[in-house]
Amino acid sequence: IHFNLGEGIMRSLVISFIALFVVLAFGASTASAAGFETGKYYAGPRVWLGNLNGAVAIGGQIERGLTQPGSAGAGIISGGIGVDWYSWSNDFGGFGKYEYTVIPIQFFSNYHFLVRSDPKLDPYAGLAIVYQSVSASWSGSGASSGFSASGSTTDLAGQVGVRYFLKDNFALQGQVGFGYGTIGLGVTWKL
Repeated sequence: IHFNLGEGIMRSLVISFIALFVVLAFGASTASAAGFETGKYYAGPRVWLGNLNGAVAIGGQIERGLTQPGSAGAGIISGGIGVDWYSWSNDFGGFGKYEYTVIPIQFFSNYHFLVRSDPKLDPYAGLAIVYQSVSASWSGSGASSGFSASGSTTDLAGQVGVRYFLKDNFALQGQVGFGYGTIGLGVTWKL
C-alpha cells in the first residue's frame, strides 16, 4: 500500500523546504547555542498524533549535530534516525475485523537555527528518507477470512519543529511531519 502525493505537490514541497532552508540558514544569528550543540547526541521518545485513521504512533529518535556554526550558514546541520509504530483496526461486528500496522523508519537531516535572544530555543527544519513497512489482515467470516498482506514503500518527507531546553540536558520537543506522521510531541535528552 502506497500513499503518494502527486509529483507536482511533492516537487513544490521540496522546493519550499530548500528555499526556507536557504533564507533561514544565511539570515540566522551566529551566536552559539546553549541548547543544540555540535558533536552531541539528542535522543528521546515521541508520540505522533493524527496519523491515518486517527491512529497514534509511538516511537523515538536519535540525532547528532554534525557541523560547526558558520560552516554551513549560521546554524548546525544534524543527522539522525527515527523509528515509530502505529496500528489501528476496525471491527465490523459479526462479519470480521480489519487490522493495519505501519512501521516508518526515517533517516533525516535537520538544519538547526541558532536563536541569539533565547539559546534554549532550538527551531529546525529538515528532510527525511522514510522507509515504511506496512501490514494488513482480515479475520472473520467470508471467503477472504484469514487474509493478510504486507508491503513497503520509500518516500521523501520533511519536518519542521522546535525544542525548548528546560535544563542543559533535557528539552521538550514539538514537530510537524510532511510525508510521515503529522504532529509529533516528545522529550529529548542531550547525551
